Amino acid sequence: MQAAPQVFGEIMAEMARLLAAGVLGPGRPTVYELAEGPKALAELEARATVGKLALLP
Repeated sequence: MQAAPQVFGEIMAEMARLLAAGVLGPGRPTVYELAEGPKALAELEARATVGKLALLP
């Protein structure tokens, strides 16, 4: 960002265009049942997950 602010600006503008066009969007969380909390925590600690985790009752 500091080394190449123009390139950073171009990339951010392209991302904004893709978001507006619906090509990109927020990721969906990995969902675990509340009883699987220890498993979810173990996977998080092992860095075996991508994005957010959600525990459902």
